[in-house]
Amino acid sequence: MNKKGGTAESGRLICLWIGTFICTMVTGIYVYIFYNSYKEQIPEWNALAKETFVEALNLEVQKRGNIVVPFVAGGSPEVKTLETPFKSPVTLVSKYGTHEYEISRVKFDNSLIKDTERRMLLSYVLEKHPLDADALNLFWDSLLVEKSVAANTGIRLSTTDLLKKTSTVYSSDSIKVLQGDSLLSRYIGFRCEVEATGFIAYDWWQVLKVWPPIMILLLLWFCFFLLLLYYKQISSFLRQKLVKKETVVCIQEKKIIVERKMHLEEEPGQTGLYELADGTILDSEKGILTNGEKTRQLRPQVIVLLKLFLRTENYRLTAEEIDKELWQGKGKPNQLYGVIHHLRESLKGISSLVVEYRDEHYCLKMPHSIEKNTEKG
Repeated sequence: MNKKGGTAESGRLICLWIGTFICTMVTGIYVYIFYNSYKEQIPEWNALAKETFVEALNLEVQKRGNIVVPFVAGGSPEVKTLETPFKSPVTLVSKYGTHEYEISRVKFDNSLIKDTERRMLLSYVLEKHPLDADALNLFWDSLLVEKSVAANTGIRLSTTDLLKKTSTVYSSDSIKVLQGDSLLSRYIGFRCEVEATGFIAYDWWQVLKVWPPIMILLLLWFCFFLLLLYYKQISSFLRQKLVKKETVVCIQEKKIIVERKMHLEEEPGQTGLYELADGTILDSEKGILTNGEKTRQLRPQVIVLLKLFLRTENYRLTAEEIDKELWQGKGKPNQLYGVIHHLRESLKGISSLVVEYRDEHYCLKMPHSIEKNTEKG
């Protein structure tokens, strides 16, 4: 009984270590591949995001392309649009007086429109019709979706007025995106006074569409835990399926030994096979009874008790002998009655032997031998 229990526990432990190793290795390999793939695609996504940001900004500016702008040049009023060329000095005259505005090289290089006249017209247009951060962000996001890039975007618009004071507005859904570095900035206007900055962040589960492989990994771990939880039931089921294929081999081995007139019970350590009086075969190693095509799995204690009967003269045992063998003399009456009951139930339908209690002994007998003893008594 202890050997069987120890074997089952050892099998469960081996299954635990092997299963944990396999599941961990598969998960680790997948995470490694996913992480490297994610890192390799970030530059490509950023390039697409920059292109779409500039495209969205250009389209927002083009929406204002037909707005009429009055200009005074050389003392005569003219009507021009953003597409009308106009040449102006760096100096700007306004209601605040004449001021010179320096434009840094970095801002000029990243200016959305570099033509001086168009930038001056755009300054006037944006003063009357400023850019909307939410609208620009929504436009940018829709262009990214068209290019199959799933990302969280945010917009920051900073405007410097004629008195060189800067005001800033953000798109409404850009709080978590703005925590990282900006993707790029573009400057608009004659003085490059409007700075449009785009922020972007990627959610790996959205970008890489990883739910199918993640579900496979979860299923792998789930099956592993089920195997541990129902290890005994699964191993018992598989053992029963395999026993049917091995039963014929066991019977054939038994027939060969019988022809040589050898007693199986004298050499159990070599074969593990025992033949009962009615021809039923006990395979003590596999824990099964076989009689023709009938097979029955036995409990560990029942196997020990049945072997004890077969090794005892006249197949008779006292309660003390059974208690000493199964529980080292510390068993309880209900345990004894329980194992005797299980043995009787195991013999029913597969063997004609029965267990009877007579003269303070439990006897494993054929029914007719018991009847004879009864008649003699």
